[in-house]
Amino acid sequence: PPPSAPPVGPPPAGARRPGPPGHRRLQRAGGPAPPPPAFGGAGWPPHDGKALLHAMYDLGVSSPRLAGDTTLAAYLLDPAEQRYDLDELLIRYAQRNMPDAGAAPEGQLDLDGTGADDADVAGARAVAVAVLAEPLLAAVESQGLTSLYETIEIPLVGVLARMERVGIGVDVAELKALNERLVEEAAELRAQIHTDAGREFNVNSTKQLREILFEELELTPQKKTKTGFSTDAASLEKLLGEHPIIEHLLRYREVEKLRSTYGEGLLAEVGIDDRIHAAFNQTVARTGRLSSDRPNLHNIPVRTEEGRAFRRAFVPAEGFEFLVADYNQIELRCIAHLAEDPGLIGAFEAGDDIHTATAARIFDADPDDITIEQRSKAKMVSYGLAYGMEAYGLAQRLSIPVPEAEEILDAYFVAFPAVKDYMDRTVADARDRGYTETLFGRRRQIPELSSRNYRIRQAGERQAMNAGIQGLAADIFKVALVHLDQALEAMAAASRVVLQVHDEVIVELVPEEHDAVTAATLEAMQGAFDLRVDLEVNLAFGQSWAEAKSA
Repeated sequence: PPPSAPPVGPPPAGARRPGPPGHRRLQRAGGPAPPPPAFGGAGWPPHDGKALLHAMYDLGVSSPRLAGDTTLAAYLLDPAEQRYDLDELLIRYAQRNMPDAGAAPEGQLDLDGTGADDADVAGARAVAVAVLAEPLLAAVESQGLTSLYETIEIPLVGVLARMERVGIGVDVAELKALNERLVEEAAELRAQIHTDAGREFNVNSTKQLREILFEELELTPQKKTKTGFSTDAASLEKLLGEHPIIEHLLRYREVEKLRSTYGEGLLAEVGIDDRIHAAFNQTVARTGRLSSDRPNLHNIPVRTEEGRAFRRAFVPAEGFEFLVADYNQIELRCIAHLAEDPGLIGAFEAGDDIHTATAARIFDADPDDITIEQRSKAKMVSYGLAYGMEAYGLAQRLSIPVPEAEEILDAYFVAFPAVKDYMDRTVADARDRGYTETLFGRRRQIPELSSRNYRIRQAGERQAMNAGIQGLAADIFKVALVHLDQALEAMAAASRVVLQVHDEVIVELVPEEHDAVTAATLEAMQGAFDLRVDLEVNLAFGQSWAEAKSA
């Protein structure tokens, strides 16, 4: 890599932390590395393999390989768990308790501090993992999850570990300037709200805000909670036009969220290398989607100009550029494949604008006559179906009456009957089996389907509709990430993956490798799975995330 790339090595004493513990920039070893041991092969799978990889990198091991990961195995068996603690898994799958780690005997106090030390604890955990691995991985095999575990989830651990260590560059000056603008705007809005109210008060106090809105200004209450009339965003939006304070309050809240979460929040996570080293999680989302925290880079807002402005602060290292690649409408393509709907498949194969084509079928009109409003409604229906959205949810999203939303949904299912059949079949199968299953074998238990409570059962039906679509999209993207990482390693590339956001991957690209890495990225993403319709990938380049996204 160019000499201006982030330096290798630990931070100096007393310096700002570089991100999650153990994060340093990873130097890629030349040439392809051997594959990890297969399931049942040499070596024991650790518990929380990514943490182990970081520790091994810190010890100077250049290309550590995992024999597996009991945390991921447990996640595949039950993705609904909040945590995958070793001691709890040991009881559940091996009917054993954690081994003694040298603590004081039961009933005695450890007065001289000679209880378990780190080595004793590590030894006890190693024994526990060894005991747990066999029954846990046997359960993985018995449920047909071995291929998913071995070929996707385990290789992905290394991809995410390297991505965390490299991090993504930040223009600190740009981020500080953006934060300062938000601080100024928040102060101006707070002053305006005080003027609207006729006196000063704590704008962030729900109690004081209720007094101002519903007692002093006598605005119309919308919803009552246990503590009083609601001041949430939905309630305030219904009051727009009654008084200028409402518009200013909504804007103030938006600006404050941007400032606290993405202004100060992101600045606090910038390391000594002027990069953010977020964590990426495989065991959080029930659908198989990846998530991000410390900070959550998946949640950088895009709908407002201020939110999009934050992407200007994400920049490549000097001498690099960003390659941003994202799947185009992957969820809708998954619906077309799973439902085998001729109308959807035909629209994609013809290269039509899918939302215009959908609107033309829903509203029985020529595509050339479809209005922007009709296209927007069709788009909302299409994406809403991927999340199991029903008429009430569509009505809320489009701000239309529920009967009108029902008519639109009914028209959609008349136009695309195979989609309706797929949804009904998916719910019925999930109710019979107790779980959904993706084409890759990923399972999701849905106990809500057997609930006596109608609302809970409805929620379960929406989850069932959602799981196959979202899960397939998640599996495809994971395959693409693994294949891209393997391709970069095989060519000993200096370019590297630095960020993953939903169906988008950002590569820090060396100009000399532009053509080779671009081709490798396209091949990895387009060839991840053979859908009935092509997987289309958008590519963009730039000297910031925002520049690439606006290209």
